[in-house]
Amino acid sequence: MNEETIYSEMLEIPVNTCSITYTAPKRRKKKKEPRKEDVKELAIEKVNRELEAEKPEDIAAEMPESEPVVAEAEKEEEKPVAKKKFKVSVIGVQLAVVVALLSVIVLSNLFMPNSGLSVFLNSVFNTQTEQADVREYNSFAPMLPMTDGEVAVDGGVMTFAAKGSIYSPCDGEITALTADENGKYTIEITHSTKFKTVISGIDYAYQELGSQVYGNIPLGYSLGEGIELCFYGADGERITTYTVDNETDRIIWEV
Repeated sequence: MNEETIYSEMLEIPVNTCSITYTAPKRRKKKKEPRKEDVKELAIEKVNRELEAEKPEDIAAEMPESEPVVAEAEKEEEKPVAKKKFKVSVIGVQLAVVVALLSVIVLSNLFMPNSGLSVFLNSVFNTQTEQADVREYNSFAPMLPMTDGEVAVDGGVMTFAAKGSIYSPCDGEITALTADENGKYTIEITHSTKFKTVISGIDYAYQELGSQVYGNIPLGYSLGEGIELCFYGADGERITTYTVDNETDRIIWEV
């Protein structure tokens, strides 16, 4: 006996006792689920039995025994294979169009060299040669080289004395540029193969040989001494059939 029991008896403390009986619960065995394959086979057998019971004997006799009956459950499980849709590629279409165009261009150049497409392509990709300007002098409308001072014309030679800038009578190219012993410049300006201008007595030349000159851009400067200007035609002779309009600063050709 332990000390607590002895102490309880000495103090005459009533002691209550009880017994507990515990019964372990019975474990239920889980039913094994049939495998999917077994269920499938059972379903097929069931369907086959029902079909055999319903169909006539003569139909059963005509059907070969080796041919299995496919159940609807098996057919449902078979998923149809989706067909791949044919997609048209945008890049593929563009490449096909480019190839077709190149083929047309090549064939047209080979078999139709004078076709509109060939002429257009040749004009775009080939270097164009510059055509010579063959205009006559009377096709131009020249202006006076200076707007200040009086201008005189004698035998096709135009003279004027004024201080200021010297301009070309019309657009052209400097084909000759020389200076004399006094430092005066003579400039030859070619406007076409049949027309050119020669200005002499210029004190300062702004342009160089081969430069393109225009009627609104000065090509030199004069300190006020005599400037001479002459026009020459296709045969190289001096042109004398013109007059000067001082009011409009224009040169008028005589017809």
